[in-house]
Amino acid sequence: MFWSAFAGLGLCLTALIAWVESERREMRRAARLGRALGGRRAQAERERAGLVKGGLGSVRQVILRVGERMAVILGGEARETAAELSSAGYRSRDALLVYVFLKTLLPLSAFLAGAAHLLATRTLGIEMLWPMATVIAGALVLSKGVDIVVDQMRRGRMSRIRRGFPDMLELLVITSEAGLGPQPALHRVARVLHAAHPDLAREILTMVSEMQMTNDRRAAYERLTTRVPLPEVAVFTQTLDQSDTYGTPFSRAMRTLIEECRGTWLMQIEERAARLPVIMTIPLIFCIMPAVFVVLVGPAALSILDNIIGGT
Repeated sequence: MFWSAFAGLGLCLTALIAWVESERREMRRAARLGRALGGRRAQAERERAGLVKGGLGSVRQVILRVGERMAVILGGEARETAAELSSAGYRSRDALLVYVFLKTLLPLSAFLAGAAHLLATRTLGIEMLWPMATVIAGALVLSKGVDIVVDQMRRGRMSRIRRGFPDMLELLVITSEAGLGPQPALHRVARVLHAAHPDLAREILTMVSEMQMTNDRRAAYERLTTRVPLPEVAVFTQTLDQSDTYGTPFSRAMRTLIEECRGTWLMQIEERAARLPVIMTIPLIFCIMPAVFVVLVGPAALSILDNIIGGT
């Protein structure tokens, strides 16, 4: 019963997405007609596109208002949830409201649809206990599914940033030794890294923009550490803060940091290499040892069988 309700909800969401996509194409067609013709037809198409855009804006406002009402459910966890969404790449001021809306609407819709289907197709009694429990469990799974999706996106983004961090440090060493200061070097490196590591480049550009607008470097470093909760980024921001506080040359600080990070990366690689014998034990036992056992014991077993058969 739950799966039928869930399928209905999925079809509704699919229809909504298809409607939004079709209206977006109509808006693009209206814009092309406006540029080509400039007549009444184009004006009518623009008015229609404006109405559709206004309708979508109204739907968005409804979602945000419902999210504001439901955000009270999070209580003191709202700040932690906003930090997790920021780490996942959603830094909009409405991200928390949309998250709360989805976390509450999806399970509630599934529960209401499943309960309505059960009431319409079954009679009240003890036999409804198990289907109703299934509907409730499905609603809870949907509620938890939003958290799982956000967590997976956060993990993937942190992994991409971690892979690009060594390249950023190497480029910072090169640019700092070439004579650039902290902000120009960070801005230059972020522009170069944007093609290969866009997530890390956007975070660095955001930090540089905050430093230029507020002139408070320490606050910009702290916000970067909050958005990207990685040990490498924490050490990097601490190095930048110490360089600003004690007047250490930026090139020397980056050179010292890259040497320490190289030692850490080498140690991590050695740890992974040391785990290889343990990891290879299972394939060795279940894949290689049976073949070796057959080769070594097989001739002796065949000889014993021949002697037994010949003796009889």
